[in-house]
Amino acid sequence: MKLDFQEALAGKSLLLLDFDGPVCSVFAGYPASQIAAELVESLRELAPQLADELKDEQDPMEVLRGAAGALPRAQVDSIDEQLSLAERSAVESAEPTPGMTDLIATAVTAGLAVAIVSNNSAEAIAKYLEQRGLDEVITVVIGRPFGLPERMKPDPHLLSEALKATGTDARQACFIGDSVTDVEAGKSAGVMTVGYANKKGKAQRLQDAGASLVVESF
Repeated sequence: MKLDFQEALAGKSLLLLDFDGPVCSVFAGYPASQIAAELVESLRELAPQLADELKDEQDPMEVLRGAAGALPRAQVDSIDEQLSLAERSAVESAEPTPGMTDLIATAVTAGLAVAIVSNNSAEAIAKYLEQRGLDEVITVVIGRPFGLPERMKPDPHLLSEALKATGTDARQACFIGDSVTDVEAGKSAGVMTVGYANKKGKAQRLQDAGASLVVESF
C-alpha cells in the first residue's frame, strides 16, 4: 500500500520520523552486528559472564540494554559512549532511504514540522542530517537519552519529548517507524503510526502491532 498523504497527514501539524530505516540505513557500511560484537568485547573486561550471555546478540541497542540491566551507571555510560562513537562513524556510510528526502520536502511544503525520534544518538543523527543538507528542515531531533536505554522505544519517552518540544498535541502528529517497538511507542504516546515495511515479513508484524497504515516504500 502506498502512503496516502491526504489520509495519513490530513489535519496533522507534525511528522515524526524514526531514523534508522525510514530516513536511512545507518549501518549499511558499518554493520550493526559488528558494532554489537565490539560492545560485547568491551563488556568482557567489565562483566565476563554478561559478555558470554550477549555474545550472539546482533543488535547493539540490545547489548546496551543488557549492560544497563546488569552494570553500574558509570559502566553503562562507557558502553553508551562507545556505541555513540560507532554510530557517528556509521552515518558516514549510511544509505539514504529512497523517497524520504522528497517526503520530508512535501511535508514541509504542506506546513508540517518534521522531527526525528530515534534510539540512535542525537549526535549521529545531527551529523547525518548536516551531511545531507537536511539539518535546516528538521525542527527537532530527539535521540537516545545518554546512559538511559530504558527510555528508548518502545517506551514513549522520545515521542513525548518531541511533542513537548514542538508544542504539538499527540492527535496532531503522525509517526513513521519500521519496527514493532516503534508502533508500540507510537500507540503509547497516542500518535497515529505508519509502519514502514522495508524487509520481507515486516508488513504483517507491523499490522499486527497496530500500525494505522503500512507502506513498503516512499
